[in-house]
Parts: sequence; structure tokens; C-alpha cells
Amino acid sequence: MIYGIIGIVVAVFCCAPLGILFGWLSMKEARERGADQTLGKVAFWLGIAFTALAVIGVILACVAGAFSGNMYNHRGY
Repeated sequence: MIYGIIGIVVAVFCCAPLGILFGWLSMKEARERGADQTLGKVAFWLGIAFTALAVIGVILACVAGAFSGNMYNHRGY
């Protein structure tokens, strides 16, 4: 259960891939104890969602940077 809470907080505010890890750990612990896996699933999927958003943001930033230069004064060397 504590892994699920840590996973949600870390996924949203800090480092999304760690949210995936803590979510997975929470689900594993809940399965072993026969408890509810909801917090682990929320942390896991939030981690995946925020990781995907970060990857898309990096790709968009790279594309925007590639097209932001002035191509008319390019001398070729």
C-alpha cells in the first residue's frame, strides 16, 4: 500500500518511470497479501501516462528546435 502512495506522488511530481516501478511493486505486494491493488494500478498507469507525455514533449521540442533556425542565411559549411 505504501508503494502505491509513493508511486502516485513520485509519478506526478518527480520522476514518472519511478512511478511505474513503485506501482508495480505495490501491485506485487498486494497480490502476495491478497489485498486491493487499486493504488498500485493508479501509480503504474500514471507513471506510464506521464512518461509518455515526457517522451512526446521531448520529441516536439526536438522538432520545434529543428525548424526554428533561419534556413535562408545558411552557407553550407
